[in-house]
Amino acid sequence: MRRRLPLSLEVTFSLLSGVGSFVAVALLSTYLRNHVPTVHAPLLGVVLLAVVLVLARTAGIMYALPVGVAAVQAFDWFFLPPLRDLNDTSLIVLGLFISTATIVATVATVATRRAVESERARGDLAGEQAALRRVATLVAAQAKPAEVFTAIADELAGLIGAEGTFVARHDDDGVTVVATYGLLSHDMPMGRRLELGPASVLMTTAIEAGEPIKRVGDPFRTGPFSDIIGRLGLGAAIATPVTVGGRQWGVIVAATTQPDFPPGTEARICDFMELAATAIANTQAEQQLRELAETQASLRRLALLIAQGEPPERVFTAVTAEVLRHFGGGHARLVRYELDGTVTLLAGDAWDGDALAAVVKETGRAARVDDTAVGVPIHVNGRLWGMFVVGSGEEELPADTEVRMTEYTDLVATAVADAQSRADLQSSRARIVAAADEARRRIERDLHDGAQQRLVALALRLRGAGMDLEGDARRDVTDVAADLMTVIDELRELSRGIHPAVLSDSGLRPALRALARRSPLPVEVDVRVAGRLPQAVEVGAYYVVSEMVTNAAKHSGASVVEVTVDVADDVLRLVVCDDGAGGADPARGTGLLGLKDRIEALGGTFDVRSPAGGGTTVTCRVPLATPRPAGP
Repeated sequence: MRRRLPLSLEVTFSLLSGVGSFVAVALLSTYLRNHVPTVHAPLLGVVLLAVVLVLARTAGIMYALPVGVAAVQAFDWFFLPPLRDLNDTSLIVLGLFISTATIVATVATVATRRAVESERARGDLAGEQAALRRVATLVAAQAKPAEVFTAIADELAGLIGAEGTFVARHDDDGVTVVATYGLLSHDMPMGRRLELGPASVLMTTAIEAGEPIKRVGDPFRTGPFSDIIGRLGLGAAIATPVTVGGRQWGVIVAATTQPDFPPGTEARICDFMELAATAIANTQAEQQLRELAETQASLRRLALLIAQGEPPERVFTAVTAEVLRHFGGGHARLVRYELDGTVTLLAGDAWDGDALAAVVKETGRAARVDDTAVGVPIHVNGRLWGMFVVGSGEEELPADTEVRMTEYTDLVATAVADAQSRADLQSSRARIVAAADEARRRIERDLHDGAQQRLVALALRLRGAGMDLEGDARRDVTDVAADLMTVIDELRELSRGIHPAVLSDSGLRPALRALARRSPLPVEVDVRVAGRLPQAVEVGAYYVVSEMVTNAAKHSGASVVEVTVDVADDVLRLVVCDDGAGGADPARGTGLLGLKDRIEALGGTFDVRSPAGGGTTVTCRVPLATPRPAGP
């Protein structure tokens, strides 16, 4: 494109062109007339006309007119003999020549301009199509929304020649930057939130008007962002609203260091964003599908843990890990509000989050104390149970984190409630079993220290009294004393069944060996346990072995019972195996079912394998130390 000169210079150069052309044609005509008599006037006239046309097309009418007039006069005066005066005929010829040249030159200029504009339009369209293809390729490859938004900002900058662009998504009372490119990358980073209103007049006006708004010159350089504009040397900016699916989605802003954008830039931005809106809609749809699939997979994993009866502590840890997987950031935590007003950290690293916990507890809604941590409440059975905390370290969390986390938390709250219910049930069962064991120990102590001692004393007194008697009376007293000692032995055995004293005094290994010695069938005991175990675990293991030995002796017809006890990774493993008839089923009797309840109350597992004719094997695994949630 020819660069425009000031009008005064254009006129000066035009006149000089006419003078120069007059001199040139005069010299050429004189030479040809004197030295080349074979040159015909029409031929030379056609050549001069062609020169004028070329000049009109390349330089414009302002240069073609003086050159044409000067050329015709020089041709008439110096080539056509004799020398002509400027008469009526010459003026008519000159007028026809200039008119023809002007008309042809004008038509040629208009045609050329339209051809250039058409070529430029084709180039712009090709550029837009290429840019949209690149964006569509990202969408088809299921790129993250941030990548697609950044590509849109990049491609738009290339199309309109902007040095900086950013894309912002609109919410209730502001916009959040979701992509940035070029000079604005540092000052408008992803995640930055901008309030609408006086603080963002350009974007606010564009969103309210529903059309592109441009700011140039001094009005553009004043306002809240004047320091950024001055530092970057920006001269103009255009804010264009973005509509997706018939609804207002956000705004895209383009800035340049030039004094202004080329004419028609606003229209080009609108055309591009109208098509790019489809890519945004597809990206959001893909993102929603991915999030839905991830949420369903997450819920399936949690449901599987609960169905497998995993301890509540592991469920809490898994739920927290799923929250971190969904929302990224540096960390995620699960905390519980206690009845005494304290806060217990159930999963995640310890942190000083008293202020955030207090805000969530007071409002019952999601909150953030600063932009690096968000707390979302968890409601279980209609009451505030606790909260999830997601933190990003030093970076700002996206503006929609609270909304997205609340939607997800509402879904996983069921898993938390199930885990809490399981924990409450396990604690309740453990308390019931502990209370029953304590009652057994008390009964055993009362029998040993009370009734047994008194019966032994009474038996000794009868024996002493019998020594002073003769005949049948002595024999009768002696028989009563013997019967009384039998009752004492039976009562001693009964007290052992209630709760063996050796278990409380010496531990699991001596108690199982004593049980084996009293068994009516051979019992092989292999206990590889160093030291004492928790009392509840020892009692539970003892009663499992006692019940299984009794069942083997009474019902299975077994010839031997093998008992193996060991400890690995803070878990007690107990295996009781016999070679009897098998066919044992906890569902058909209260004995095995009671043992199962006792072991599960300790947080353990109780498995029975008893095929018909293949003997019975009971395997128990009991954790020796149940993990406790760390304090805040």
